[in-house]
Amino acid sequence: THPPASGPSSQYCINGNGKDYRGTIARTGTGRTCQEWSSQTPHSHNYFTPVTHPRAGLDKNYCRNPDGDVNGLWCFTTDPEKKWEYCEIPRCCNYP
Repeated sequence: THPPASGPSSQYCINGNGKDYRGTIARTGTGRTCQEWSSQTPHSHNYFTPVTHPRAGLDKNYCRNPDGDVNGLWCFTTDPEKKWEYCEIPRCCNYP
């Protein structure tokens, strides 16, 4: 089965914990640029990749929530001093 189609607002807001978010925001809440999910530079990681999580939408360097983190979307950052950070994307108004 296919997931339900998202409305146009899904690019700019999240439902619930954002596990289904497929927008193109690629910056953390503090303004750091996200590292590409398929990249191992500057941070190496072997668990959250497009290969290990093919249905998580780990495209390019977009904010995602592949592990269903209750605090929402996150990404690895391109800052060598900070491995990962949460992305601040507002919740959609019509969802608790």
